[in-house]
Amino acid sequence: MSRTTLRHALKELADAGVLEPAPQRGWFVARAYISEGPNVLMGFSEGASARGLTAGSRTVSQVLRPCTFEVADLLGVPAASDVVELERVRTLDALPVAVQTLSLPAKLVPGLESESLDDSSLYRLLGERYGLVPSRCDYTLQADSASEHVATLLEVAVGYPVLIGHEVTVDTQERVMAAGRMIYRGDAYRFTATLFRI
Repeated sequence: MSRTTLRHALKELADAGVLEPAPQRGWFVARAYISEGPNVLMGFSEGASARGLTAGSRTVSQVLRPCTFEVADLLGVPAASDVVELERVRTLDALPVAVQTLSLPAKLVPGLESESLDDSSLYRLLGERYGLVPSRCDYTLQADSASEHVATLLEVAVGYPVLIGHEVTVDTQERVMAAGRMIYRGDAYRFTATLFRI
């Protein structure tokens, strides 16, 4: 096989996301990434499935409690209203890649604190059981380093690079259905955006 043919084949595999070039080292099988965008609201499980990956989750905590002033502001509910607060480790092909923390108004999701959420799609459950279908999400992304708690859950060193996506999700009836954040391993997440000049 000629070098030209080989280079062409490697480029096509890289364009398809199967291989990654590493200068001075060669070519390697691409890592499993999850990504957002461009301008598409998709749950973690849906995004993983679209990329041929298997999404999983492990529940760290799942409680019903009065919300803080900050969470009340985000959800548009009175302070001290009951919310269901979730913390889950999200996995791709069994590798922990994100820590998800969400607060949902308890009046919209009665009994959610007792549901088993391990290895299940929260968006699917919210739609099927509670009629909550997300229509848009305000999303802010920032870089940070892993705290001891997050590092333990993601099985990385304290201070490891992470990307934090803060999100407020609104349903088709214009109700804020969830607010929280997703903390991704920096090497397992890409954010894609489409920018327009105005």
